Amino acid sequence: ADPRRHAMDEAALLQLWEAALPLPPQRREQVRQRLDADGLFAVERKRALPRLPRTIGVVTSARGAAIEDVIRVAHARSPVRIVIADCQVQGDGAPLSIVQALRSIQRLPELDLVILCRGGGSAEDLWAFDHEQVCRAVAACRVPVVCGVGHESDVSLAELVADVRASTPSNAAERAVPERDVLEAELRGLERRLVAAQSAQLGRARLRLERALRKLG
Repeated sequence: ADPRRHAMDEAALLQLWEAALPLPPQRREQVRQRLDADGLFAVERKRALPRLPRTIGVVTSARGAAIEDVIRVAHARSPVRIVIADCQVQGDGAPLSIVQALRSIQRLPELDLVILCRGGGSAEDLWAFDHEQVCRAVAACRVPVVCGVGHESDVSLAELVADVRASTPSNAAERAVPERDVLEAELRGLERRLVAAQSAQLGRARLRLERALRKLG
């Protein structure tokens, strides 16, 4: 199949959907049912986040408050590389823009996970994150996705499809990036266990040697 034809067909489909949006409750429920029928909300398909992410892609508007919150919280917790995939997060072109940004960020070979987010707004401002093609792009992402849209009381379909739902963009950064102090404490604990294990192994070896020497004597 011609990939250009596929891209044109997808763009046409998105435009048809956009013409009918913002999604009324009945249409949103139809989308939810289709996603559920395909198993995209299933707990067993959720992936664990990497313990030590080095490169995080953030799909959001480069000019919004959300990206500032994500960068501030992430860098306060641990040194991590953040790559922004700028996109439109509201308005007629938002679904297609989000899908394209999600696909674009996955071209980074070193990508560990993706944060998809935007700040609060009205129901009309957030409808792009209920768009079926956005949800399917989240599900198809090759790395785990943390999604935080709006405020804690806002729950989008994209958040339900994502591997981890966050209540806000700041919380998305908290979920994605471990605290440096916690990591250092875990490392110290591992070192103590390693020393203890080596000491126990040396003790057993010494005991076996002493027994062997007594038999020889």
